[in-house]
Amino acid sequence: MKTQLSIFAGLFFMSLITFGQKVNLVIFAEDGDKFYAYINGIKQNNVAESNVKVTEVTPNISLRIEFEDKALPILKQNMALEAGFEHTAKIKRDMKKQLKLRYFGSVPLNEATNTGASTVAYHTAETTGNNYNTATSNDNTNTTVTTTTRTTTTGNTTTNPNNVGVNISMNGTGINMNVNGMDIEDHTNVHSSTSTTVTTTSSSSSSSPKNNTTYTETQSSPTTVSGCRGAMQQASFDKMKQSVESKPFSDTKMSTAKVATKNNCISANQVKEICKLFSMDEDKLTYAKFAYDYCVDKGNYYQVSEVFSFSSTTDELNTFLENH
Repeated sequence: MKTQLSIFAGLFFMSLITFGQKVNLVIFAEDGDKFYAYINGIKQNNVAESNVKVTEVTPNISLRIEFEDKALPILKQNMALEAGFEHTAKIKRDMKKQLKLRYFGSVPLNEATNTGASTVAYHTAETTGNNYNTATSNDNTNTTVTTTTRTTTTGNTTTNPNNVGVNISMNGTGINMNVNGMDIEDHTNVHSSTSTTVTTTSSSSSSSPKNNTTYTETQSSPTTVSGCRGAMQQASFDKMKQSVESKPFSDTKMSTAKVATKNNCISANQVKEICKLFSMDEDKLTYAKFAYDYCVDKGNYYQVSEVFSFSSTTDELNTFLENH
């Protein structure tokens, strides 16, 4: 009886600890659009900004973004965030120039550094005036996102790369994601690197700090993929598919799928299977275009369009295939 009571007390204590854990949420607009962030229906920042951090937030939230420019649409997203982390979401425009709210990444709270965002403490009632904690804001912040891939060359054997990593660095704080154990089927990949830098400058009223934020993205992109003799084995593909499917956000699904695909040869049917893991045609098309260079049976690639919901997406893929 005493043992059972001890176990119950321990579980109850652990539940209290978990319940009390909080998160920080950073939201930034890639193109500098100023916005108000509403969490669980309450406006958090009283001055519109393009880069906002809300601290001490409960992990399960309903997020709504309303832009200062009323012509822009309202964005809504329910989020289940892991406690004890600082999470980042970004507002970006897709290929059709439509605004989207995307999950970007996370870092443990004890490793979080100043991102230059205008900071406000989470509150559950409306406030008035400028409610920013300006002491935690800097005039200039540099955030660098770097995607790196170890190039693997194989001859007539099948090998497993030790590390394929996506590293996100925010003012010296790193996040690493590794995809291990993917089989490489008798092929050689040659990669080159390209960089894109987007600089966003925003300013608010005299009571709010000026933020200059530069985002630099460096990605490895294939220049040639040669020597493919067959698609990845089914067991390895099942591992890849399971890994992609387990990710809760479309951006994380996409990055995982791309990292895994970069180091394997893949069939048109396997591309279809990965595309089915995305709910939006836009994401399916993005992956289909990326995976084309790694496909061993390009003659069957037209079949990938069977996963699309709209004929316009099929037309866009067909145009892409005509030019490659």
